[in-house]
Amino acid sequence: MIMVKEYSPVKSAITASQVAGELYRASGIARQLSLAAKNSQAVVHRAGSKVAGLKVISEYFADLAIKTIKLAKEINTISLDISHMAVERWRQNTLVEHLNDSQVKTKNAAVDIIIKDTKQRQLDLNNRFNVEIRSLESQLEEIQQHMQASRVVAVSFRLEATQTDEYQEILEDMAKNIDKFSEKIKQHVLDAKSHINRLLQS
Repeated sequence: MIMVKEYSPVKSAITASQVAGELYRASGIARQLSLAAKNSQAVVHRAGSKVAGLKVISEYFADLAIKTIKLAKEINTISLDISHMAVERWRQNTLVEHLNDSQVKTKNAAVDIIIKDTKQRQLDLNNRFNVEIRSLESQLEEIQQHMQASRVVAVSFRLEATQTDEYQEILEDMAKNIDKFSEKIKQHVLDAKSHINRLLQS
């Protein structure tokens, strides 16, 4: 039988709130990334064939921003679910404690059944909670990988921009902004992951 670790409901709720906060901030930066990507697309379009190599890269950043915002929303939903489960787990734990106290005094068979059913609900809830935590970790990892790729692609964007003559300065500046936004998003993701790690190690 696989043992499933049970995390403190209070700590779980706090962690979910912290993760949601980090991703809310990351989502705001992703919108800035989206705007920077759209601006780069407009410049690339104006420059025409001279910057054909940048067209695919600017489209990549626009797509990346959309994916990041979508993932941030999904993570927020998971965080809310975890928070709600944490409250429900606290209620179940409190109920079992009261029932156990009552059973010590009364030795009632009906209370035994209620305790058994409540403990099963606790176990089911805890299993669901663990699944959601792992899903949260996976989603955060996906955003982190996107941001790492973004920083690499931003370097290519900057190199390509050096071949664009009169558009070089503005495109290089856009590449720097994209790189900066990607790094900020990545940092929020790392902070969110550190909150989860602290919960898992508690």
